[in-house]
Amino acid sequence: MMNLLQLAAICAAIGAHAPAPPPGTDCASVGQQYRVALARIAPELESRQGRNAIARVAYAEAGNQGDDGLAAVVYTIVNRVLDGGFGPSLTAVLNAPGQFAPVRRAGGRWKALPAVSPVRQAHIDTILNLALEGRLPDPTNGALYFRSATAVAGQTPVAVVKDHAFFARSGQALERASDTVALDSFDSAAPAQTSSDMPARIPAVPAVPRLGEQ
Repeated sequence: MMNLLQLAAICAAIGAHAPAPPPGTDCASVGQQYRVALARIAPELESRQGRNAIARVAYAEAGNQGDDGLAAVVYTIVNRVLDGGFGPSLTAVLNAPGQFAPVRRAGGRWKALPAVSPVRQAHIDTILNLALEGRLPDPTNGALYFRSATAVAGQTPVAVVKDHAFFARSGQALERASDTVALDSFDSAAPAQTSSDMPARIPAVPAVPRLGEQ
């Protein structure tokens, strides 16, 4: 059975290749429930420290994955905060042991990750603004986990965005604190590949310089 995050993502999806909601789904009701849940965590996502934390983790995980890849990691973080099972706050979610590999390698604290430039911070701010305004559908289909798309043999992700495969359940990604390779970052020189199965539904991020600019 799909949870609220998955249903909301599917209901908000656009384009010819977007999956259809399960029969009987009341997308208006789902959307309202999701907006209420998002409003509860919005203050943390809108705070300066919260946005800086998300930016550092997103760029450490997907700095070479383009707009779609960054948005997907941002949404996975947001989904974990909404889920409530990964910690009582955004900081707890990001610093949870064994979850985000860059944070783990930095000693378990997101604040130990490299600072992002003003341009990169503005880029993540824009992604978050679009998500909070309901103008950027979740490209991960409500995922809570992700890992390298090349290491998912025999598993069925709910979405593939560039070099990451996304999963709704921990069992799909084989990811827990004891499995420290589940959420990993990519070498900045690694090639980014777009899955032909993933619909192009991330709108261009407006009024923000491209990712290569510092």
